[in-house]
Amino acid sequence: MKFGLFGGAQAVPGEVVTEAALGYHEYGEYIQHAERLGYTSAWLVEHHFTGFSQLSATLNYISYLSGITSKIRLGSAVVVVPWHNPILLAEQVATIDQLSRGRYDFGIGRGYRANEFNGFGIDMGDAQEIFEESVALLKRSFTETDRWSYKSDRWTFNDIIVEPPVVQKPYPPMWVGAGSENSIRGVARNDFNLLLDQMSPFEAIGEKIRIYRDELDKLGKPYDPDRVAVTRGLMVANNDNQRKDAHVLRGKFITEVQVLTKDKSEGPKAFSPVGNTGDSDAISENGAVLGDSDEMGERVERLRDEGVRTILLHDLSGSFEALQQFAEEVMPKFADDMDTADAAQ
Repeated sequence: MKFGLFGGAQAVPGEVVTEAALGYHEYGEYIQHAERLGYTSAWLVEHHFTGFSQLSATLNYISYLSGITSKIRLGSAVVVVPWHNPILLAEQVATIDQLSRGRYDFGIGRGYRANEFNGFGIDMGDAQEIFEESVALLKRSFTETDRWSYKSDRWTFNDIIVEPPVVQKPYPPMWVGAGSENSIRGVARNDFNLLLDQMSPFEAIGEKIRIYRDELDKLGKPYDPDRVAVTRGLMVANNDNQRKDAHVLRGKFITEVQVLTKDKSEGPKAFSPVGNTGDSDAISENGAVLGDSDEMGERVERLRDEGVRTILLHDLSGSFEALQQFAEEVMPKFADDMDTADAAQ
């Protein structure tokens, strides 16, 4: 199994805890420490207008990380494509691919937070259409070797060629965040890698992987478990008091994100996966990598049994000690996993 990280820095660390409670330079040190411990990837969020300093200029920050690391893969989880000029975005992605020497994973999505669409003055109802057109332009930007032009009701580009070229061919791996059955099947049909959420219970994650695999089967395409990554809360708790504190911290995060997600005209639109009660403690108990080293190992094993092979860990505490405990006491148990569960999925 592979273990990566998920999150981001805060310019005002500790004021309102959201991602890792670490400042921009401290979070860089956290990622360097993770690389030394054997974590294989670090995925950075993109969010805007939160009021609690979530990372916004994600690609800029990944450029910084590419310069202070050498082995760990760096991903965006996710760049919300409808908010970006696709050609400028292609140039930034190609630049990161060059700087990182081909260590970038291009995670993309259409967006789900109502406050962000409102802030940018974009109708959420147009998000899918913008996403599809922009992704087509991104792929063309990465693969065209001659100058080209394009015109639609939304975009006009005249006699362009995108530079620099990407290192990874035909372009950096494209990962799409999806949750509903229709969106997961769409990810499979478009040959994207799949990013799954951190709130769904273990069993729901297994069902989402089966949907993805089923759609690939219908298309006659092979299934590769390395093309699915699942984000999970990391809540290291070696005693009852630490467990209680971890629930308080993550409960605050869950509540804040649900508020930002809410479309006042329609009600909440995300983080209501099948099987969740809405109670933040229950969400974590039913799906997070939680507890002491033995319990965390059992929870990782449950995810493995559901078909998960890559877990992205989201530790709101930003604890270097927790990072090290998981790496030294949990990860080795799965280092030589022979992946026998796939045949049963």
